[in-house]
Amino acid sequence: MSYVCLWSPSWPTGAALPADLVTALLQHTPRVSVGAAGRVWADARGLDAGTLAVRLVDVAHRYGYSNAHAGAALTAIAAELAATQRRVPFTVVKPGHDRAFIAPFPIDVLEPSTLLDHILDGIGVETCGALAALDASHIETRMGAEGVRLWKLARADDPRLLFASPVRALPVASVEWVDYALRDAERLTFVVNALAGTVCDKLAAGGQRAREVALAFSLADRTEFAHRIRSARPTGSQKAWMRLIRAALDRITLPDAVTGVTLRVESVIGNDGVQGDLFDKGFASAPQVERAVSQLMDDQGDVVLAPVNSAHPLVDARTEWTREDPAVAATSGERGVARAQREGGARPTPRLTLQLVTPPRQVVVRTEERRDHQVPVQYRDGATSYAIVNVAGPERVSGGQWEEGGPYAREYFRCVREDGTLVWLYRDAVGGRSQTVGQSDSRTANYERRDCQTVRLSDCPTPWYLHGWWD
Repeated sequence: MSYVCLWSPSWPTGAALPADLVTALLQHTPRVSVGAAGRVWADARGLDAGTLAVRLVDVAHRYGYSNAHAGAALTAIAAELAATQRRVPFTVVKPGHDRAFIAPFPIDVLEPSTLLDHILDGIGVETCGALAALDASHIETRMGAEGVRLWKLARADDPRLLFASPVRALPVASVEWVDYALRDAERLTFVVNALAGTVCDKLAAGGQRAREVALAFSLADRTEFAHRIRSARPTGSQKAWMRLIRAALDRITLPDAVTGVTLRVESVIGNDGVQGDLFDKGFASAPQVERAVSQLMDDQGDVVLAPVNSAHPLVDARTEWTREDPAVAATSGERGVARAQREGGARPTPRLTLQLVTPPRQVVVRTEERRDHQVPVQYRDGATSYAIVNVAGPERVSGGQWEEGGPYAREYFRCVREDGTLVWLYRDAVGGRSQTVGQSDSRTANYERRDCQTVRLSDCPTPWYLHGWWD
């Protein structure tokens, strides 16, 4: 139950209501509100509404109002009608039955205007239940805003906010110096760390996580310098906040020495959320992925990298990985497919994606002559041999005479294996001088058997490499 309405036809209304009566009512409920037309409202959240209604009626009787009535319900309109329209000391409306309780009452209990009363009488609407059964669009067209308001009340949809949620003080910690001013950045960080510990302990005690904090520095020139710090995700971790605070202190310049520091929380959320699976495509997990990425960045630093592509002819030398900006990485959940769906309204066309082998892995290839080049017809990767059923190529790439890595010349082939996999092979036409094979690869593939003879791969004049595959 949320509301208890107390009413008596004989007591004064508004400010004329005896103050000692209100004080006596406050002994049984944390909040009391004196409303219009002699309605006194009590906040019943967290209390037994029936017991509270009985106690409030007893208080009114002790003050001489023997005809006082009380009503308790989840909605204010149902509680009000239970108190004002019933002739018993108290009425408790069963939870979930507010609309059914209101339905039998005549439409006059909702206090319509004279014009609206005539309109309702003309169409034969006499009870709240009959009004609630009408269509909302017809009510709005014929009766306007007042009709919609009464229609909602008849359906136990009462928007009145009789008791606002109490404002809870957010965690704050501060320290001041009287005899000196602080200029040492290391000592200042030490002080802020102690304040952060106090604030985070208060957050943990209240079951909260902070999204934004403010650092306020009292300066020697009697001014204040304030700086807001926002986390990519709500957190109550002292370690995470101190990482952000240190980064902020490195960027800002204080105009004078510091005589005091205040760390206060600006916004918080509760420790509630949906537990989901990041790898479940049906969970709508983009927000959860963003939170996970933000948590990694807050706890571990710059762990998110973004690719930057150049125009280099070799695909394996084309991409460099750079640090992703935290503000961008924390909101990266709507990239790619999600953004295409939002902007285009349709799912993008599926396509194959090239998966590169880094570094390219040396393989043994059996070839056949075809015009002016050799085409692969079979290759061995480690201990497994694969037959090639279709080949496209070659695509020749060369250059690098004046580059640090030296010259390169490659012939690329797109090959379809017998199992349907599309692989990317290339022949190093300069004999592998510009290609470095990993140490583990050179050990495991140092010798291969070809045509009943054992040969060293390093002796091959034109070594072949597996550069990737498509899936």
